[in-house]
Amino acid sequence: MSASPSDLPHVTILMGTRNGAAHLRAQLASLAAQDHRNWSLWIGDDGSTDATRAVIRDFAAHQPNPVLLWPGPQRGLSANYLSLLCHPDLPPGPVAFADQDDLWLPGHLRRGLNALAQEPPPAAGQVYGAHRLVWPEGRAPQPMTRRTGAPIGFRNALVECMLVGSGLMLDGRAAALARRAGLVDVPFWDWWLYLLFTGAGARILRDARPGLLYRAHGGNQLGPRHGPRAALRRIAGLLDGTYRQWTETNLAALEPHMALLTPEAQEILRAALSLAPRPRLRRLSAHRHWPRDRVALWLGA
Repeated sequence: MSASPSDLPHVTILMGTRNGAAHLRAQLASLAAQDHRNWSLWIGDDGSTDATRAVIRDFAAHQPNPVLLWPGPQRGLSANYLSLLCHPDLPPGPVAFADQDDLWLPGHLRRGLNALAQEPPPAAGQVYGAHRLVWPEGRAPQPMTRRTGAPIGFRNALVECMLVGSGLMLDGRAAALARRAGLVDVPFWDWWLYLLFTGAGARILRDARPGLLYRAHGGNQLGPRHGPRAALRRIAGLLDGTYRQWTETNLAALEPHMALLTPEAQEILRAALSLAPRPRLRRLSAHRHWPRDRVALWLGA
């Protein structure tokens, strides 16, 4: 049974910004239009040189909800978001992540918080991922295909991210777990959280209904992961060693936090760290979801 918006808890929205003035007003307006109104917004601005901070200050001046603007660490997007999540003054409770250039649909916070209210929660907490509609500039929004096939989990998280940061929400337990791991130097903060949460035994909740419009444009860090250009990027990453470097960095960052993982995940991680890079993926039964991605994975290995 779903709770009414008035019965749902306060949620802290975390947003990383950098030179995002072109689309930021629309995204902030979509946050203000949420039918769950008990939220505060924390923004880490990573040294914007455009009007981003002025847009934020103007929004805060006309918004009854608290809006806090913090200086980002200026070490990349992952460091910005993880710095917000690990900020010593972050209040306990649920956390939602927002991109600077997307649009949230009005019921996004309410649906996510209702999903996170499932009982009993596991010790590692619960994580909610909203389905997205891809919104290429100048075109109508289109559904992003839901991946099917191999199950999500730690073996899958070794080689890909199935919890995209835009629209991601954590309950209080999951947020506390991520804060225990603290700041780590990883290529992608959402992939890191997917590794950590699946390894620790958190419950992963994926909503088949769209919760936001993902604005696709030339400034996206990765952009949509389907289509000819995305395929060419994946192939290039396999050939030049970028993809292997990402996975190696993730595993090295996770090793000091072995105690946070389940016994099964600890065993998998120890095996991964002990193997030479080339045979690692096959021997660990690591898997990706799309058939063509699985073929690329084995060819790369």
